[in-house]
Amino acid sequence: MHSLPVKVLQIGMTRNHGGLETYLLQQFRWLDRTKVTYDFVNITGEYDIVAQEELVAAGCKVYPVCSRHKNPLKHYYQWMRLLSRIHTQYDAIVLNTNSLEYVFPLFAARLFGIPRRIIHSHNAGFENKIGLLRKLLVGFNTVLLKRSATHYFACSKAAGKWMFGDNVDFTVIHNAIEPDQFAFNEAKRKKIRQKLELEDAFVIGHVGRFSYQKNHEFLIKVFAEVVKQKPNSRLLLIGDYVGDDTYWKQCKAMVNEFGLTDKVLFLGMRKDVPDLMQAMDCFVLPSHFEGLGIVGIEAQASGLPCFFSDTIPREVGITEQAHFIGVQDAQAWAEQILSSCTTERKRTKKEIEAAGYDIVAEIEKVQQFYLN
Repeated sequence: MHSLPVKVLQIGMTRNHGGLETYLLQQFRWLDRTKVTYDFVNITGEYDIVAQEELVAAGCKVYPVCSRHKNPLKHYYQWMRLLSRIHTQYDAIVLNTNSLEYVFPLFAARLFGIPRRIIHSHNAGFENKIGLLRKLLVGFNTVLLKRSATHYFACSKAAGKWMFGDNVDFTVIHNAIEPDQFAFNEAKRKKIRQKLELEDAFVIGHVGRFSYQKNHEFLIKVFAEVVKQKPNSRLLLIGDYVGDDTYWKQCKAMVNEFGLTDKVLFLGMRKDVPDLMQAMDCFVLPSHFEGLGIVGIEAQASGLPCFFSDTIPREVGITEQAHFIGVQDAQAWAEQILSSCTTERKRTKKEIEAAGYDIVAEIEKVQQFYLN
């Protein structure tokens, strides 16, 4: 039997509080650390990763490696130096990723003999246009991966098929949440709505960083259509841009152009998303693609009617409140939103548990994988 705890090195955390970061933090918080522990490699070492203070205070190591976009040679050199120093301490290494443009850590881990090398797909589409060079890179990395990875994980069937193809066996690990954290609470709702001056408003919410993937432009068009029929509507945009602010600026300009400046709240990166969801009347996620869309699970956990683009994996729809719509017609979205939004918020914990998205059950599955 292996000596406990099993030590796992996780890669993929950034300074952005996105779905991948939420997933890793949630797991970390629920691990039985006498059995399994996580340490982290920060591959954009110029910035702290999300919740770095909390992780370090809990006894985690966070190893910084300089960003490969800033200095590729230094990045790979620092990786090799780091692994040469620490490889004997780890039983497993996990690369959490949104694309196959970067698989080097698993290749290096194989060279140094870390026994379990896992790739975990968290996405089901490309953020940017994919040109010939990137196609070649992904092709090369697919071959490299076959020689480097021992196990394949994905956050949904769609994310696994998109990244690994049809011929690779992968395990779906649900982006599980703590349902009680999101459960509807009337007192919290009143408090937040008061604070944001939303008392009498019809509130549409969205959580996601400003990027092509999240499709804010379409969301703003939908909201403009809603306002025509319900002038007291408000839109909460929770999230920020990471690095490039072009898309964020475009969205700001668009809101201005539609004359919606006083109706759209840009709330930035927030730590109180469960509370903000209490204040909403519905949740809208019109993404071009998602690995799963963990915020959709969170929104359903708070009993919200949810409207998803039909390109998002159906696995996210776990309550009767989930609606999937094609992203062609903003007016059709507005009509569906206004006709499907009931005032009553239901408790959905049972549905979340039944669909496998309760952290207590899911963390047990993950721990067993490392312990076996």
